[in-house]
Amino acid sequence: MILPNEPGKINFLIGVHASLDRILSGGTLAMHRLAWLIAMRGHNAFVFSKPAYEHPNLKEIKCEVISTDGFIESYAWEGFGFQLNNTVAVYPQVTGGNPFNTSHIARWIMYDTERLQEESYGSDEEFFNFGSFKVYKNVPTRKLTVFDYNLDKFYIANTKKRKGFCHINHKHTPPGGLRIMSEISSLNLSDWRERGGFDYLREQFNDYEYMLTYDQKSFYTVAAGLCGCKTIILNPGRSYEFAPNANSESEEYKEPLTPEMYRRRNPIAEYGVAYGWNDIHWANDTIHLVRDHVKILDALDNKTVDNFIDFWKNRLAI
Repeated sequence: MILPNEPGKINFLIGVHASLDRILSGGTLAMHRLAWLIAMRGHNAFVFSKPAYEHPNLKEIKCEVISTDGFIESYAWEGFGFQLNNTVAVYPQVTGGNPFNTSHIARWIMYDTERLQEESYGSDEEFFNFGSFKVYKNVPTRKLTVFDYNLDKFYIANTKKRKGFCHINHKHTPPGGLRIMSEISSLNLSDWRERGGFDYLREQFNDYEYMLTYDQKSFYTVAAGLCGCKTIILNPGRSYEFAPNANSESEEYKEPLTPEMYRRRNPIAEYGVAYGWNDIHWANDTIHLVRDHVKILDALDNKTVDNFIDFWKNRLAI
């Protein structure tokens, strides 16, 4: 495959190798969404898996995932050629080096980095941060936030009285952290993909009063809030009864944040989210503000995509 050389257009190689059918995660979704938003703006985007969104400017470069015993070892994609002066590779922070051999690299920080990861990055890369994730390199970091809030899939579907607790096991659940779930008879929604996907989640979030999670940066909090279900973030900083995840690099798990500090660092969780049990009043009082707030965030996210493309247009003189 030879990438096009079209006047006024940039070729963006988006380093996502998994389709949403295989891995439905926030990072995978964001990479596919970015490719589509770039294509929507008239540039060429290429992904290395089945595209999650369709557009004439968005194309797939065939890629084989090489794994052993379920662990991914490497990727083998079909050969492709390109002009160095109009092609940009977009890598998430977990991808080491420059596997596409481009001259221009956008490193997208989608979660806190690790020092060993950053040692594999090139010295001339441009850093873009999904939010306020940790970066060790002392380099300029620009904002690039992409989210599919699924406003058409998550909404308040009924007015019946809500009840009890539900939860989703995700990142940063500490040893013994699930004990409280059983003590309060919380319904485990972790298998929501097998039980009907987003439709199932919407139904459950419309039934329950609160959703519990140990993950401080998760789309589940947004999905729940759009359905009128308040979220309680467990294990905030070091103030909760269970010890934080010792392997976490996240600053939120190394220092005791106040609810106000948490919300400043995580604007997506501004409303309808309690940072610890003592903050439940805030979630109760602000749950009605979630949908309008998310619409504002969506507009701001789109602006970061415009800025991202404008940056590369100026850098490549296109």
